[in-house]
Amino acid sequence: MKNINNFRNVKGYINKDNKKLKANMIFRGGALNRLIPDEINYFEKKLNIRYVLDFRDQNEAEKDPDIIGNRINYERISALQLQDERFQGFDFGKELSKNLSLTQIDYLSQYLLDGYKNMPFNNKAFDKLFKLLLKNDGSVYYHCSAGKDRTGIATFLIMMALDMNEEDAINEYLLSNKYLKNFIDQFYLEHNVSKEFQKLADKLLYVREENILLAINAIKCKYQSYDDYFEKEYNLTKEKRKLLKAIYCE
Repeated sequence: MKNINNFRNVKGYINKDNKKLKANMIFRGGALNRLIPDEINYFEKKLNIRYVLDFRDQNEAEKDPDIIGNRINYERISALQLQDERFQGFDFGKELSKNLSLTQIDYLSQYLLDGYKNMPFNNKAFDKLFKLLLKNDGSVYYHCSAGKDRTGIATFLIMMALDMNEEDAINEYLLSNKYLKNFIDQFYLEHNVSKEFQKLADKLLYVREENILLAINAIKCKYQSYDDYFEKEYNLTKEKRKLLKAIYCE
């Protein structure tokens, strides 16, 4: 999908029961604000996507609204519970095109890292995602702006709920760097970003393993197991997870 950043079909991973994640059921990526008619048609008819779940906040979504067809059910629930109103509708890319100081970059980075620690818990967006997956009424596409942080954590949680290997789930998260590289290189070129500043900005525009480990460690500090975590946070009992695996694995 040319006009969607970081778009991919989450598929092919093998879980602990030696079952493979089915293709063409779970899709992830960035915002859908640049779709052209042919892509909308492909999205609906070829991929059979029936639900789009938008993890952005209201301001983000209003600035760059998704372009989708009439057959698709759309819902927006912010996945990041903001603690600082200055970041409501915050556009990392736009801010990085300015001449930010090292202190400002560090502040943005810390805000992002705090999000990784908080997002796994009491998250209405992720709760809705699991409900859609259990509904099993057509393929699901979920996204944020770049499809890497909020969407990355969501994908990690889906894979763990399906009893995938944790290392595979981390590697799926890190794949965003491959899918985003051309976009980020073009962004740096268009905004004439210096090599020195690129080194600072990279930690905001790319994903890093230490980021997802913050989320993982936060879960493991609060809960004894993923079984306990999913049941307490998202009412995903063992029976519901068994159903998820029956739907999405083969």
